[in-house]
Amino acid sequence: MGVLDFLRKKQIPNIEIIEGEYNTESIGNIQLPDTLTEINAFTLANTIAELYFPIDFIADRASKLRYYIVDKQGNEVLNSELTRFVNNINPLYQFSDLVYQYIFSILSDGNAYSYRKVPDNYKKTNVNSITRIDILDPTLVYLNEFTNINTLDISNYTELIKKAQYLYGLGSQKELTVNNLIINKIDGSFRDSSLVLAKSPLFKASKSINNLLAAYSARYNVYVNNGAAGYLVKKSTGKTSDEEIVNPVTRDTILADINSRNGITGRRNFWGISATPLEFVKTLASISELMPFEETLENSIKIAGVYQIPAVLIPRKDQSTFDNMGVAERSVWENSITSMVDLFCSNYTKICTLDTLGYEVKADYSSVSVLKSNQSETEEIITKKINNLKAIKEINPEKQSDINNEIEKILLSYGKQ
Repeated sequence: MGVLDFLRKKQIPNIEIIEGEYNTESIGNIQLPDTLTEINAFTLANTIAELYFPIDFIADRASKLRYYIVDKQGNEVLNSELTRFVNNINPLYQFSDLVYQYIFSILSDGNAYSYRKVPDNYKKTNVNSITRIDILDPTLVYLNEFTNINTLDISNYTELIKKAQYLYGLGSQKELTVNNLIINKIDGSFRDSSLVLAKSPLFKASKSINNLLAAYSARYNVYVNNGAAGYLVKKSTGKTSDEEIVNPVTRDTILADINSRNGITGRRNFWGISATPLEFVKTLASISELMPFEETLENSIKIAGVYQIPAVLIPRKDQSTFDNMGVAERSVWENSITSMVDLFCSNYTKICTLDTLGYEVKADYSSVSVLKSNQSETEEIITKKINNLKAIKEINPEKQSDINNEIEKILLSYGKQ
């Protein structure tokens, strides 16, 4: 068994449930990790709702835009072989899927891995030689980096990578051509174990995430490890005798028997019964006493804040009105989504090598309803500015040239919006 296969096998939870009965040795093995780490950020973002929501919010909306290619003059390129880069560059995924995968990866893992397929008969990677582009799962990419290279001496990050592999299927591996593996980082940070990869943005809310994981673990423990809801036990007489003291060995045997028979999950009994004079003792811990739901919401707000998602948009039972959510979503578009879309367009242009020919990828925002209302407000402001400048020009004819220049600047700026 190879090292990589061993590591992958270790990630499989050791929990056995056979015919509805719990293996008592497995009860309590929490499937969630204890803390956020550099290698589990992407997995957590895909499995913890509070982490998934803000990242999916951005990636999903960005992926639904229409993307197109423009030439040096800014005109859309139509009926060209180049349009395949934004239409059918991958046989398994639509282009919207690639956009989603790219943005979700870079916002969760901190890195987006794009791989260009170039047939062996091509010596160079260019617009004509690229036949396919994939966005790789960051948890399946393995980089073997050089450790004896001074980063001040390199001209490209690929000089730091000795070998790159992609793990897929059941233990299958594919060696990647390093020059065709494009790694885009979310920022200028570096992982402790890498000179190439960035840290996940989730680390900006690491304490909130770790608290969230603890809250989930607490819920899990209460549900699975609670034992019986209560016991009918020998009524206390207020006196202590040797017969009433249970030795540790007997106590452990009793506890093992209790946990195998009684509890609130699986095919176990809800009550435990003693064969001696009895009184009721409550033993079941209460979820409400732990109050993890308030803790979860507080952590969710802080995590969403990392991605500039307002608290009003976070799903909750006391959801805000539609009007409030519309205003909040528009702010997300203006402060977060558009910048991520611009980042994708810029990086994807280089991935496809379109920049070498003077072309670039652009996004069409005309389908975004929440931005249309903002556009109307902007046009109203521009109209008022122009009318005010015209009124000033009538009052001060000597300033006519300067005022005309200001109006010209506004019109030029409006044309670029």
